[in-house]
Amino acid sequence: MIGRRVLLAALLARAAAPARAAEDTLDRLARTGVMRVGAVPAQPPYSTKDAITGEWSGFMIDVARDLAAEHGARIEPVESTWGNAVLDVVSDRVDIFFGLAPTPQRALAVDFSKPLYQNAFSLIARNGFAAQRWQDLNDPNVRVALELGSVYDQTVATLCPLASVIRLKTSNDALLAVQAGRADCQMLVIILALTTLARTPSLGHLIVPEPVFGSATSAIMAKAATPAWRDTVDDWIAKRRAAGKLREMLIANLEKVGVRGSDVPPQLLF
Repeated sequence: MIGRRVLLAALLARAAAPARAAEDTLDRLARTGVMRVGAVPAQPPYSTKDAITGEWSGFMIDVARDLAAEHGARIEPVESTWGNAVLDVVSDRVDIFFGLAPTPQRALAVDFSKPLYQNAFSLIARNGFAAQRWQDLNDPNVRVALELGSVYDQTVATLCPLASVIRLKTSNDALLAVQAGRADCQMLVIILALTTLARTPSLGHLIVPEPVFGSATSAIMAKAATPAWRDTVDDWIAKRRAAGKLREMLIANLEKVGVRGSDVPPQLLF
């Protein structure tokens, strides 16, 4: 869930954008040969920046390069955070930002592409915690850690409103709360949960509560006078999904961080 201050800043930036950004994104890509893409460091398998070389890698980086290549362009990663993604798009810092879940709040400020894939919400649970349904979490005695301002906050409010929610500044802080025994579980999408547990199996175990509650993973773009850029991105996504290329790219990046393709549960849909 996007924070109110960030949403307000994004809406104000969008209101100022037409006077500042008259050039269509496709025209700018053709003129410059560069596609600016938002990238979050230290977020494998999505995106990672090498501290020594400055090189970026990861699923979202591969996706961005593939899209840019369709237009004879190269990518220019712009370091950001998930919380600032919407503001970066509407303030014209980036042309596209991959990896966001559509929400009504975000849709006020930006356009969403078709989904790259359908993710599902899951838990990294401490050893000994064995909830199997969302209803099992709907108890004040259950402590759920999550990143402040994330889509997980909205999910908890919907699926288990009685849970004791521990809202922390970063996803890593939420993970440390589970590790320290201050929380029973951390809510994450399946991909991030698998990646985290592959790095540190002793943290706990993966739970995908029933019923499965999914979340689309899409790209965001600035709202424009014409839908040409969004339609181009949507057409590209549809072709790559149909050919199985997006799944191939994701599995390849998961394997780089120790997650076998066979470990990916069926709740992750392409």
